[in-house]
Amino acid sequence: MKKAKNILPIPALPIIQSAVMSLAPTFGGGRHDGHMNVLCAYVRGEKTEADLASYLKDNKLEATKDNDFALFLGEKRAEQSTACAAYIASSVLIAPNLGEFLEPVKEAKPKAKDAGPEFSINQEKLTVSLTTKLAIALANSDLFALIAGSLPEGLTVEGYRAEVCRLFGVLAPVYLERVQIHYQNGLQFNLLQMQNNQFTFNSSTGYLFHYDVQGLSLQLGGINWYGRGQIMGQDYVLNVDYFSDKVVELLK
Repeated sequence: MKKAKNILPIPALPIIQSAVMSLAPTFGGGRHDGHMNVLCAYVRGEKTEADLASYLKDNKLEATKDNDFALFLGEKRAEQSTACAAYIASSVLIAPNLGEFLEPVKEAKPKAKDAGPEFSINQEKLTVSLTTKLAIALANSDLFALIAGSLPEGLTVEGYRAEVCRLFGVLAPVYLERVQIHYQNGLQFNLLQMQNNQFTFNSSTGYLFHYDVQGLSLQLGGINWYGRGQIMGQDYVLNVDYFSDKVVELLK
């Protein structure tokens, strides 16, 4: 069967990533770890509606059906799980927050005025941070591969993004379960690089996690488990309705 001339093959991964990132809630135009940690705790059943109300009150925040805090209102519903899952999934697709495990060093004597602050690594917090990042990256690989293999043929880029958002919403509870499955206490890590916009570590299970200006790359035994256009070592390509029908007419 001859392929229509307005169809172009495009890697699925960047389309899936951008769609999932668009589902991650923002507050005042930016991400807010504190707000989302509370909401995700509610989704996991660790907090109640009363806890959400107390959090809003204590932080002098107002929630309405039309503002950024609408997710904090009402009983548990699907969009809360989707928001939490998207927030978690996108956390490894942006520059790492090194504040998760870096602590300022208390100086024994004054430093020069132009000298910047010094930090030390809290090893316990580092282990928790790296364990979490690896679990999220692996859950992303699982779910994004499943979504990529479930997408239909011949949609536009925006059509694919909409379908990814729909599928991710349906699968959000599964995604959250996968994160928990991949979170393994007792793993050992080796932090290899943490400078010049690069963050790299490997795990005792054989994974190499690397983040730089090109985004996330996760390797296992030299295979691109996630990143560089591949998911679980596979090239997932979408046949995208990229041009208008006018182009088809011109190419006749």
